[in-house]
Amino acid sequence: MRILVVEDDPITRLMIQGSLKKCGYDIIATNNINTAISLVLEGNIQFVITDWLMPGGNGTELCEQIRALALPFYIYIILITALEDAQSVVQGMDAGADDFIRKPIQFDELHARIRAGERILLLEQELQENNLRLTETSKKLLAANDIINRDLKMAAAMQRSLLPDAATHNQGIAIDWLFHPSTHLSGDIFNFFPLDDHHCGFYIIDVAGHGIASAMHSFTLSRLLSPDTHQGSNYLKHSLPNAPYRQVVQTAPAVVSALNHQFQTDINNILYFTMTYGVIDTKAKTIELCQAGHPPALYLHQQQPTELIVNGGLAVGIIADVHYESIVLNYCSGDRLVLYSDGITECESPAGEMFGSERLRIAVEKTRGLPVAEAIRLLDSDIHLWRGGADFEDDISLLVLEM
Repeated sequence: MRILVVEDDPITRLMIQGSLKKCGYDIIATNNINTAISLVLEGNIQFVITDWLMPGGNGTELCEQIRALALPFYIYIILITALEDAQSVVQGMDAGADDFIRKPIQFDELHARIRAGERILLLEQELQENNLRLTETSKKLLAANDIINRDLKMAAAMQRSLLPDAATHNQGIAIDWLFHPSTHLSGDIFNFFPLDDHHCGFYIIDVAGHGIASAMHSFTLSRLLSPDTHQGSNYLKHSLPNAPYRQVVQTAPAVVSALNHQFQTDINNILYFTMTYGVIDTKAKTIELCQAGHPPALYLHQQQPTELIVNGGLAVGIIADVHYESIVLNYCSGDRLVLYSDGITECESPAGEMFGSERLRIAVEKTRGLPVAEAIRLLDSDIHLWRGGADFEDDISLLVLEM
C-alpha cells in the first residue's frame, strides 16, 4: 500500500518514512498541503498521514480539500496532533479525518492505527466491488426484464389476434366484444365461427389462474376449438367417408364432454377452466348452449325482459365423466346473447363491493336499443367507472351476439 506522509518537520518526516518502510509500505512524503493535493490527484494513494499544524495550511484544510475531490475511491486520513482538547478532535473529524495520533508519536501505535485503516479500506474496496457486481447484475436483470416484457407484449398481440374481428357478420349474426387482460396475457379466450352453411359455433373460456400458464392453456384450447384445425376429425367436426366429408358435432354437450375427458386436472395440471359453448342453427333459428361452470349467459329477447340462462355442469377438468346438459333457445331477429367472464361480476369497486350479476343485467338491459358496438362501449365505461381505473385483478372478457 502506498502512503502519503505530509509533515513539515524534516526529522519527524524521515522518522515516519523509515519506520513505515521497514513494515513494507511504499512511502511518498511532502512538507506542504499543495504538493500533497497534487500527489493525491496523480492517483494510487489511498492513505494519508498528515501533521495538523504546518506553514501554508494545516491538516484539517488538507482533509477538507481531499474530501472535496469526490474521488472514485476512499482515502483514509490520520491526523498527527499535539493538541489535547476534545474540541480539536471534533474539528478534525468534521473536516474529514478518520483517526488521530498524538505527539510524540509512538510508532507501534501508528502501525496499529494504519492496520486498522487498512481494514477499513479493504471493506470499502469490497463494498465497491459488491456495488459494481450489483450494478452489473441490475443491468442484466433490466435487460432480461426488457426482453421478457417485449416477448409478453408480442404474446399478448398474438393472443388478441386469435379473437374474432369486432363487428363480424356471419350468416346474419353480428358480434362485438371487449377484452381486458389483468396482466399482459389472459386466461380468457373466446371466438365465433361458421361451422357449415347454416351452423355457427361460439365459445367463451376462462382458464383458472392468471398469467403465462393460464394464457398458454387458453392458446391450446383456442387451437383445438377451431373448425379448420385439421382436415379430419376434431372437437367440432367429425370426418365422413363421403361428401361432404365432415359433419358438425351434433350437440354442444358433446364438445364440452370431449374437452373434459382430455383435460382432467392432476398433480401436473391444475388448470381447469369454465366455458360456455354454443351452436346456432340459422335455418331452425335456434341457439344451443352448454355452460360448464361459467357465469350464466344473458339473453335479450325482443320486447321481453333480459333472461338469465342457467344450465350446464361443473367446470371442465375437475371430475371425469360429468354429464353436461344444454338448453335450446328459439331466437328472433334482433335478439342478443351476452357471454362474459366472472372478472366482470367479481370486479370490485374501491370500496370492495363486487359489480355482481344483477348490476350487469341492468347495464345490459339499458343498452338493448343501441347498436352492438355502442352497447359494448357503454358497458366498458360502466365497468371502468365501477373499478375506478383499469387495474383489473382478474381478466375481463365479454362477447355479444346479435341475431
